Amino acid sequence: MKQPNSKIPKIAKDIQNIHMLIGQGKYKEAIRKIDDYEKKNPDNQNWQFNKVGLLIDTGLGLKDKSVVQRGISAGEQNLQNVKYERYRTTTLYNLANGYFSLYELSERGNDIEAIPQSDNLQKTKIYFRQMLSDDDSLNMELKKQAFVNYGNCLDTLGRGVESLYVYNEALKIDSKFLMAIGNKAMAQRFFADISGQYRDAMYIEAYQAIKSIINNQDLIEVGGASAKQAFETELKHIENLFKNKKGLAKKLTHPKYKTAKLSRFEKFYLDLCTKEKLFLNFHIHQEYCEAAIVDPIFISLITKVGDKDTFYNFAKHVNQIKEDYAVARLLLVQSQYNRRDFDNISERTTFVNCLDYSQFNLYIGLLKSAFKEAYNILDKIAVFINDYCNMGLKENKIYFTSIWQKNGKIRDEILNSKNISLYALYDIYQDFNSSYYKRIKDIRNAITHRRLVIFDSVLTNWDKKDDKCNIGYDTMLYQTNELMRLTKSAIIYLINFVNIEENKKGASGSIIPEIPVDTSQFL
Repeated sequence: MKQPNSKIPKIAKDIQNIHMLIGQGKYKEAIRKIDDYEKKNPDNQNWQFNKVGLLIDTGLGLKDKSVVQRGISAGEQNLQNVKYERYRTTTLYNLANGYFSLYELSERGNDIEAIPQSDNLQKTKIYFRQMLSDDDSLNMELKKQAFVNYGNCLDTLGRGVESLYVYNEALKIDSKFLMAIGNKAMAQRFFADISGQYRDAMYIEAYQAIKSIINNQDLIEVGGASAKQAFETELKHIENLFKNKKGLAKKLTHPKYKTAKLSRFEKFYLDLCTKEKLFLNFHIHQEYCEAAIVDPIFISLITKVGDKDTFYNFAKHVNQIKEDYAVARLLLVQSQYNRRDFDNISERTTFVNCLDYSQFNLYIGLLKSAFKEAYNILDKIAVFINDYCNMGLKENKIYFTSIWQKNGKIRDEILNSKNISLYALYDIYQDFNSSYYKRIKDIRNAITHRRLVIFDSVLTNWDKKDDKCNIGYDTMLYQTNELMRLTKSAIIYLINFVNIEENKKGASGSIIPEIPVDTSQFL
């Protein structure tokens, strides 16, 4: 039965009081009040919407999975009810947090093998993505917190490169958002040990970022006592790595790369690739400096004395992957750089004007080729994993979507690795296996097997359509940039996967001599 209007202010006030109890850590009192209101207000729409988040937050505080699940069940019922359509965005946010809470309570403390098999993490990811896609209905406060929580989910899944992009989205909304600053610093630190000469700089930047927020009086209110404790633990960890603690306080500078001797195209190339974050390095937290415009990452292998073949065999794999990526990136930049000689070359090929604003020319072809090259790298990553893990699959039947599972379950070689970066690649596969990358798959299949017609985005409305063989130019460019960043992330995860595995070999503490290799190019 609908409640009288006079009751609404009281319910709103009582809901606020329950929020306060949760904030004060009085979870038992909070759940008693929740249960009491559930009995008294079973049909009140305001209460049925608000109880979702209240149950999830209280259940996490009580460490009671059943209470969290009550909140999730209520939220998923609300999603199916048109009466709660205007609450959809917040409900999706609460559900994502609810499933992440279930992961925290039932799986995080278990073996790392729980990560790739966690339905809770997958549902967390799905609900955050659905929520953030409802962009028009998001208020900025909720949106920035959603970006941080989604970034936390990606980071937990091993996808730290992509989590940094997401934390940056939160910081675009609020550059002083404490949890975005702290969590970005912790994600960045993960890549420090594999950053070569920039290792110390990445540790120092992470340390200084966390130090800047650790004593902020709002930190506990925003992130809870557990967040502050995690940041304090991180600070101590970094401090223990530095004998000279004064070095942690020094001001770091990253001078912009010099452009005086560069051609106009090379300047354009560097600016575009920096803007779109397309370089292969672990210096991904800083832009427009020399360290951020190179592709130095590579594998290191520990081999038996006298083994002159293993490293170079795998090096050829990595060389091919990096070469393909560099070519895809160059094709993308060339597609955006108008020049008279390219115009002349394009005009030497006859294309029919189909009178519908479809576009065919050299620049369009370069954009399509960039997309194809970037997509094909994923299959080469799969071939590398097959060889490195001795999976024994026939090379001509290996694709990025074919190596991860056997009889519907994750392969033992993948699961038993307990390697977070290999799990990250598996999670990318799961996104391809679901509908999340459907547009990317459709574009690739159209270019490769049928046709993909690109239309002028200014003069047509193809950008708003989901068509397998036709696409607006702006959408094609956006999807290509997204695929390039995904491929970059996958390459970094591959390199890090190998580094983690090789470090296991050196865990005995025995001295392993380093053997330098020649990196000169025959140009």
